[in-house]
Amino acid sequence: MAGKFKYRLQQVLNMRVKNEDNLKLALADVKRAAQVEQDLLDDLKLREQNAQRQMNQHLEAGRTADVQMANDYAASFKDKIAAQQKKLQLAQQKVEQAAAAYKKAQRDSEIIKKHKEKLHERWLAEEKRLEGIRGDEMASNMYQAKQRVRRAQEEEEAEYEERRAAMEQADLMLAESAWMQGFLATAQAEAERLNAEWGRN
Repeated sequence: MAGKFKYRLQQVLNMRVKNEDNLKLALADVKRAAQVEQDLLDDLKLREQNAQRQMNQHLEAGRTADVQMANDYAASFKDKIAAQQKKLQLAQQKVEQAAAAYKKAQRDSEIIKKHKEKLHERWLAEEKRLEGIRGDEMASNMYQAKQRVRRAQEEEEAEYEERRAAMEQADLMLAESAWMQGFLATAQAEAERLNAEWGRN
């Protein structure tokens, strides 16, 4: 690969991811707070039920004085339960608001992440295309270099063959020249012999 992928909106993505993380933590906090309110409500309802049970036990036992006290005690939970239910409703509204804000932050981050992925895929495809071009150029250069070497070898071989043929031609001419000299010498000797014989006759 020629270089490294750089996303021009990386800072925006970083900010959105950080915002998403913060809202996720905020959602967890309001959920815990809502659970605390729910636990308090459950505790109040349980205490009210226990007070009701005690009042019923006093009624069965015929303890009228204790019945009145138990009834007053059980009735005191109604206002507390109603107030706690309002607190729980407010806490649940905060959970819904925090969940909506977190979902929006998730969507915002996802849009940028998908944009980055798409650009990265395009970049990879372009790099692959350029790598192919570079590979083709390299293959072409190697082929041309091999062709140059082959041509140089062919030229060397042709030159060698020419030199060898020239040497063979020179050897042949020398051999022919030597034969011719031998022939002439023999012919001259024969002519001298014949002249000598004619001279005697």
